[in-house]
Amino acid sequence: MSKVQAHLFLVAASMIYGCNFVISKLAMPQYITPYAFIFLRIIGAAVLFTLLHTFTVKEKIEDKKDYKRLFLAAVFGACVNQLLFFEGLAQTSPINASVIVVTSPVIVLTLSFIFLKEKVTPLKIIGISIGFIGAILMIGLNGIAFHSGSVKGDIMVLVNAILYSVYLVISKPLLAKYHPFTVMKWIFILAVPMVTAATWQDVIAVDWKAIPLPIWGAIAYVVICTSFLAYLFYAIAMRVLNASTASFYIYFQPVVATIVAIIVFDESLKTVQVMAAALIFTGVYLVSIKKKQKKSTN
Repeated sequence: MSKVQAHLFLVAASMIYGCNFVISKLAMPQYITPYAFIFLRIIGAAVLFTLLHTFTVKEKIEDKKDYKRLFLAAVFGACVNQLLFFEGLAQTSPINASVIVVTSPVIVLTLSFIFLKEKVTPLKIIGISIGFIGAILMIGLNGIAFHSGSVKGDIMVLVNAILYSVYLVISKPLLAKYHPFTVMKWIFILAVPMVTAATWQDVIAVDWKAIPLPIWGAIAYVVICTSFLAYLFYAIAMRVLNASTASFYIYFQPVVATIVAIIVFDESLKTVQVMAAALIFTGVYLVSIKKKQKKSTN
């Protein structure tokens, strides 16, 4: 797969994540609690990845030591991070949470430099900085008020962002060694027992029969698109791109969410939103380009 295709996979994943906020709000908390939703997401993704793996690559984990890394990836990327995010979001404002989440690329860049020895070029630092500014503008800097939210909620969201960043760094060596279908299958299978234990009380409290068919459609979107396809697209892209580049596409999520809000809620497009989108796309360009190696002369 080419790097251009990898970037397209990340764009697709960002579009899914951007739509997810609006669609998931149709189902929760009126029909289903956040924790029960997490249960459906993890169980659904585990089933889908297992079926995909069974009927395609059928690859086995060669080294038993890799199960430890897979388990850590499950904890950081499919279990604790999601539980903390939803719990934190319930205790703080969505704007505060959005600003905290977009710190992930900076965290990933730092962790990748320390643990994966990825090169941190000036262009990448400038690109991530420009993208971060664009994301903040898109979310709405004037709406940020950390003093008005719960400190505990803000900390939970921040820890979620750190854990997801660790997940991207941990999963990179696994994706270099195994097929993405194999890695994602085991990550979600290993997450099932932990998520079930943490969410079961909410699961049995939901009145499943009272959920109307359109809401089941929203739930299906979150399970199939957000938990299955988006995670898969990230895994496929990270086969050829480094973790810090992949994490940068988190900045696209507020862009997509803004476009969805304009279409669905008939909001007007503001000049600052256009400027913010331009900054994010500029950042993507700077992060993705590479220095041309100088030709050696004899």
